[in-house]
Amino acid sequence: MRVVTFHGDLAVKAQALERLRHHIMAGNFVYFPAWEDGKANVIGAVMEADDTPGYAEKLGYPLGLADTLPMFVNGFRPQAEAARFADAWLERTPVGADLTQIVSQLVLDLLANPELVAMTKRHPDVERGRRAIMALHQRAVDGDEPDRKTWKAARLAAVAATDAFEEETLDRWAAQVIEAAAWPGAMRTVLRDTLGGLSAFEMHLSLSRIGWTKEDESRVFHIREQAEKDGFKAEFSGLDRVLAILDADHPALAGQFRLRLEGVEEATERYRATGWKTIEMMEQAPLAAPERADERARA
Repeated sequence: MRVVTFHGDLAVKAQALERLRHHIMAGNFVYFPAWEDGKANVIGAVMEADDTPGYAEKLGYPLGLADTLPMFVNGFRPQAEAARFADAWLERTPVGADLTQIVSQLVLDLLANPELVAMTKRHPDVERGRRAIMALHQRAVDGDEPDRKTWKAARLAAVAATDAFEEETLDRWAAQVIEAAAWPGAMRTVLRDTLGGLSAFEMHLSLSRIGWTKEDESRVFHIREQAEKDGFKAEFSGLDRVLAILDADHPALAGQFRLRLEGVEEATERYRATGWKTIEMMEQAPLAAPERADERARA
């Protein structure tokens, strides 16, 4: 079944934009929860409820895309930038665009990530799995959707490849991205899980390059915990306090911790970049024939 944005109806888009902008202007737009005490995230602002499936159905987005939308938005800081992206999402989505294949197209793009490919090529089973799953998504894009049995076989192979690696290793993080992608585009979580997996892989890769370890993470935690008990640097709060504590007593660790923060920030860039790329892909999506869009609106 085809997925047509706003069911070909400009009035549906206009109403969604009006609701979103009302919540933004009123200062009610938040990252989460979706809908609570008048506060609304990107889904709740339109639906005035925590209803992602309803959002997808009402506005004509694939469920997998709607499910990933809050992840895109949450990658933007400060909140004004998140609101700007949320507005652009609706404003730049064409009325009547056929988005039936966009989830698989996005998954293909994520699986072609150069850093990921460099890692998977080190392990034949993982690389075969990546290529096989990309081939299945490409078939779906071409209109030849693989059956459930074919997807299951690819998924089981990907799981087996992941299980060959120890926990908390870069090889396993990479393999988990492939495993997450081993579902059809109609699956609600396939895009969100693949994007989240790739972002996690990129973050751990970045941290490994600066030599940041779990022991370093634990050390910072305990230093902060003791400082809070002692009231040290209480004039600061949040991350500023952590940095002030480390600068005062642990300057070398402070420098490494700043690099760690940069690595985490680079990982959230994946969400932002994929969000903007999705908008560009929607703008380039083919328009549904008017009569088919009308049929979809009446369904």
